[in-house]
Amino acid sequence: MLKIKPEIWTKNGGERFVVLSMSDFEKVQELIEDAGLSRILRDSKRRNANSPSHSLAHVRRRLKVAHRRGGQGNAPGKPGD
Repeated sequence: MLKIKPEIWTKNGGERFVVLSMSDFEKVQELIEDAGLSRILRDSKRRNANSPSHSLAHVRRRLKVAHRRGGQGNAPGKPGD
């Protein structure tokens, strides 16, 4: 559970404001972004639920891409691309 310490400020006894530390603000911002991305992913999965799909192995075979172990392949822009 996220623990933040908001301060509530009022202006002339009327309008109210919430003040957060930068650290708390960043935590809240990250949660909001995560929730938005989760919604986008969920909606996309729902829209494409009946669409055909292919395994990574199948795609590699179709594209004739060799499987590399350990991530020691050529970096983009290096000779051999």
